[in-house]
Amino acid sequence: MSLISDKQIFYIDSNDRTSGTNGNFIYELNILGKFDYAVILQASIPKSYYLIQNGRNTFTLDENGSQATVTIPIGNYGRSSFRAQLQTSLNSASPNSYSYTVSIPNSSITADTGKYTFNVSNNGGVQPQFIIGHYMYEQLGLNANTTYSFVADELVSVNVVKFQLEDTVYINSDLIANKEDNVLQEVFALDSQDYGNILWVCPDLEAFSKPITNPNNSIYTFWVTDEDGVSLDLNGQNVVFTLMLYKKESVYSLLRNVIKMLLLR
Repeated sequence: MSLISDKQIFYIDSNDRTSGTNGNFIYELNILGKFDYAVILQASIPKSYYLIQNGRNTFTLDENGSQATVTIPIGNYGRSSFRAQLQTSLNSASPNSYSYTVSIPNSSITADTGKYTFNVSNNGGVQPQFIIGHYMYEQLGLNANTTYSFVADELVSVNVVKFQLEDTVYINSDLIANKEDNVLQEVFALDSQDYGNILWVCPDLEAFSKPITNPNNSIYTFWVTDEDGVSLDLNGQNVVFTLMLYKKESVYSLLRNVIKMLLLR
């Protein structure tokens, strides 16, 4: 068991940054003392990043050796709107003018599997392939870094499609940099709506504290990432959080000091 012997609280708003962006910024902390631990007491992160992000919005279509990049415009999508855009993008990208359709189960007459069915026609029996990289695979219902071939002019998603971009977002800082990670706090984003805010309130001060490993600076970097450590583009919206730095002393150490004082008397 331990007690806080000294503390300092900072109310951080990325709009007040020294430099950088709202999602990756440098901030000056006027630290008045020597502290051992850091903890985020509460935070508000805008869910303003897009489901489909710039530079992470393509996959490759292969038609009998003729390849083309299928591009989905950046932004947020649901299952139906993504289906419509995907069909448009496939037909626009087709190097041999094949005709593609993308469908979802009609839940009014059959079970909803949560998967897409891709069909191709005007292909002369040639079975195209989707070459999937490391992103957008969840929205397609496919696996990362995998090639999928149509069979009998059809391809069905192997997984249920997913339109929640991040289950968890991370607030990172070089204030607590170590060999494992820079994560100051992870925040679950599942209950937050697009264009709303992801909220965090610390339920246990000691359990969520991180040791300060870089205590001698006044300038620190903070950045918000996805589960893969990729910085999130918050599209101009600011992050705010309450950061507490503190020194803690164990109860046993305090008791020893009290006993020592009593003995000296």
